[in-house]
Amino acid sequence: MFQFKISDSDKTIVFKYGLWVRFFFPKYFKETEAGFHKEIDTNNIQVYKGSLRSFTDIAFRGAAKSTRTKLFIAFCAANDTEHFRRYIKILSKDLTNSKQIVTDIYNLFVDLRIKEYYSEIFAKTITKREETMQSFTTATGVKVLADTVGTDQRGQLQEDSRPDLIWFEDFETRKTLRSAIETKAIWDNMEEARTGLSKDGSCIYTCNYISERGNVHKLVQKENTENKVLIVPIIKDGVPAWSIYTVADIEQIKADAEDFGGEYLCKPSASLDVLFDRDILDKKETAEPIRVIAGLKIFKGFDASHRYAGGADIAGGVGLDSSTAVVIDFDILPCRVVATFKNNTIKPDTFGDELARIGDFYGQCLIAPEKNNHGHATIGRLKQIYDISRIFKTLGKEVRKDKPEATEYGWHTNGASKPKMFYALKKAVEDGLLELVDKDIIAEAKSYSRDDLMDLENDPRLTTRHFDLLVAAAIAWQMKDFAQIKSEPYIQEKEEEVMYPAIGI
Repeated sequence: MFQFKISDSDKTIVFKYGLWVRFFFPKYFKETEAGFHKEIDTNNIQVYKGSLRSFTDIAFRGAAKSTRTKLFIAFCAANDTEHFRRYIKILSKDLTNSKQIVTDIYNLFVDLRIKEYYSEIFAKTITKREETMQSFTTATGVKVLADTVGTDQRGQLQEDSRPDLIWFEDFETRKTLRSAIETKAIWDNMEEARTGLSKDGSCIYTCNYISERGNVHKLVQKENTENKVLIVPIIKDGVPAWSIYTVADIEQIKADAEDFGGEYLCKPSASLDVLFDRDILDKKETAEPIRVIAGLKIFKGFDASHRYAGGADIAGGVGLDSSTAVVIDFDILPCRVVATFKNNTIKPDTFGDELARIGDFYGQCLIAPEKNNHGHATIGRLKQIYDISRIFKTLGKEVRKDKPEATEYGWHTNGASKPKMFYALKKAVEDGLLELVDKDIIAEAKSYSRDDLMDLENDPRLTTRHFDLLVAAAIAWQMKDFAQIKSEPYIQEKEEEVMYPAIGI
């Protein structure tokens, strides 16, 4: 009655699965099912049969996606007469989580009613089989194993079989998202596991969509006909996704949840993860440059009576992140970005010439290049060809009483100055004090998260998400109190990250 073959239709297998779980495990079905549950079941079946390479199941917290997937794996291992999948791996960030799932599946099989009808699952055989909380093998030759996404996944075989079905469960958390290194390491291990599958192997991902900087977002972007993505928010257009929740219930969940947008609406753009208000950014007007000169986009020309300043973010010039510059006019209301530059192949020293060109165009305005990493080469060149009194300066580590002038050039982005400059930029944009104008800066602002704000790992190989123009804009906005029409040197006090004119100190 419950058994099936891979050649059976999806509809037939889903129907048999529904009967099986209700007959043997009615305790899981005390509530009416939601429409999306049938969609989850169908996609799981298609992954099992190999008609889908992967299924990314992003349903709100409490949608029972993990429970249904666990029951689905047990159903297939017990009822597939051909045992099409013989090596099933369950990987999560926390080994305790994946071990518990394997234990739960094992306990389903030793349930008295299951043993009565499926005695062959754990029948005695002449070969020694593994039965632990982390791994077990049925007498019919199906292995279920728990592991973590932090473990090397190469070369794992079951008799002559490679893993042919992997379930990635709860592989991304707020903690992992805070580290670009850890996030990339998890992705690399997941990809290693995926590419180590048998030829017809497939994957199921059950997860929450809480950030656009992590691995779940990568899976969403990879959606195509062979890689299905299902996103189910708890409520849409005022209608709850599951009838067990009322609108009042959802309002209470919203009041209690730390991140209702990410965990329940499956919408990182509405979650606490996003730094800039996207609704405000969506309403911001953009403009096309009036001129583009060798990569410099000019949105408004020079006015000799206005104060200008530019910020710059410097890259290595090897095609990864970009060297960028943003110039702001501080004497119009609201203040306005008037020029931007972005190039991912320009060398740091050559970028010094570019900054001098940009500064000269705007009346030798104050220029604040970021001095981190490659910035020293840019600043070294800029000092040779630009008025050094128009280069932002930072107090050195040791300032002698007989020589109080600033000793280091450039803006220093660190754990203290980075949050300060980004929250200042956020407030300026959202309060209507600054118009970003350039659609590329606005696009970066929409994607910028609080985890990006905390991340001080600067290796551009760790991510494809770069915010180089946004960094330059944030630095440029910090120059608002120091931009002058006439030449005067400026310094930034290193200890307190407070900036003030050098004159009068």
